[in-house]
Amino acid sequence: MGTFDFLSNMIPQWPFSPPGKEAPTCPVSHSSDISQCPVGHLEFKSSKIPPPDVITSDDLKSKAAASLQNVDPKIIDTVDLSGRLSDNLLVASPYTDKEHLLDLTTLARPHQLFAKALTIMNAKTGEYAIEPYYEAFNWDEILIALQKLSKREDYVFPRSEFYIIVFRSKLPFDADRQHLGKLDQDAHVEAVESGQLLKYWFGTPHPVTGRNLATCIWRHRNDAKLGGAGPGHVRAMEAVRNIYLEWTVERLKFVVEDNASEWSIGKWVD
Repeated sequence: MGTFDFLSNMIPQWPFSPPGKEAPTCPVSHSSDISQCPVGHLEFKSSKIPPPDVITSDDLKSKAAASLQNVDPKIIDTVDLSGRLSDNLLVASPYTDKEHLLDLTTLARPHQLFAKALTIMNAKTGEYAIEPYYEAFNWDEILIALQKLSKREDYVFPRSEFYIIVFRSKLPFDADRQHLGKLDQDAHVEAVESGQLLKYWFGTPHPVTGRNLATCIWRHRNDAKLGGAGPGHVRAMEAVRNIYLEWTVERLKFVVEDNASEWSIGKWVD
């Protein structure tokens, strides 16, 4: 069960702190050792991806094994993304009913291709809820998929920026997850109807700590504002304030360079 991006218009908080608490200054130089940084505000992370004709099948197999994925990257090689795409409607979240599907005809070509590539998005380990965002997911494989999709359509992918919301949380083990799930689905339908939500992903609360992570990838910040303005999001926000033990929001920018050759993640600045 996840919690949707109803917090997209709120100010990011210090990780796992009560709302309104100011984040202290980072005591670690990111240029020296970002691994020691206790602050969930990474400055910059990037990775260059070689073109798909340089990637071997053994490379893909080793990456998939290392990332413990539930989604096989090879679905990108199928026209219907292994059943996730039909009549320009894409399964872009854990919800598969028609009202939850992303209509690709409403998107420009770069956004269509990126949304398709994001169908293979998955956590790399079981500790994704506490890991830095750039390490938590299989971004390299997503960029390889984006290269393949662009090549299939003979399209030169342009430099593009996307808006990301990361919601980290801790639920009490006796929380009514069925109720929270209903709130989440209602909020997601609102976002599908009102905003250009390219991907919604959430995991399962950790069996020991109760921590979880949900994330949304939007075409732009303005889309997140529009998609998070409905009554379903208001109800979900109330649930966060009244039920969750801890929560924090990160606003990030995902950049794809020309030809999908490189990706980077940094802070979003309005």
